[in-house]
Amino acid sequence: MRVRRTVLFLAAVLSLAGQLVSAQDKTADQGVYTNAQALRGATVWDAHCAACHREGGNAPVLAGERFTKSFADATLLSVFTTIQTTMPRNAPNTLTQTEYVDVVAHLLKLNGYPDGMTELSVAGLGDIKVPGQGGSLDFTLVHVVGCLAQAGRVWTLGKATDPVRTRAPEAATDAEAAELDRAPLGTRSFRLQQVYGAPAGWSGQRVAAKGFLTRSGAEERVNVTSMRALSSPCPN
Repeated sequence: MRVRRTVLFLAAVLSLAGQLVSAQDKTADQGVYTNAQALRGATVWDAHCAACHREGGNAPVLAGERFTKSFADATLLSVFTTIQTTMPRNAPNTLTQTEYVDVVAHLLKLNGYPDGMTELSVAGLGDIKVPGQGGSLDFTLVHVVGCLAQAGRVWTLGKATDPVRTRAPEAATDAEAAELDRAPLGTRSFRLQQVYGAPAGWSGQRVAAKGFLTRSGAEERVNVTSMRALSSPCPN
């Protein structure tokens, strides 16, 4: 009897371990959304996102290689958070959670990931990863630290650090800001896109910026999703 109980206990443990591994290994190519959900997401996308996220638009095209480079190995929660905190362009976080999740489903369909029998939900996004390796930083979400300058309507970040991939588009936390304040500046320069007026006193300030890294010829650009002024002043 004791042996049988031990066998049943071990079987239960192995079953639970298998479920945990399965959850951790779940990827977006395993049918994690429904076709109906993706169609709803396409309607939201066309109304609020497509004007900017198209070829020739002022935001990255989130299809094909660019989507993979931006979100490879990230969870769908990261995709959701990026969309929620940056779109629509002039009114982020104004759609419902359901609409943002539907947009994630639309992007999965747009990028060739198969649909399935169960709709995506906010609760399950953190358990599903976008498969693939990141590779180049072009068109990926990065953070950089540098000295903010303005010339007319053009904002730049000079003496900037090398870009580092991030999965969090929102502004640096207090703990992150304290660490970035202590780090040395660099030699890079980035033109900041989608900056419509930094608060007074930010010019010449050390700033932590996050956004999508792009290039125009030799000029490196960051399509900004968030900025935070740091405490340390920039050197003259």
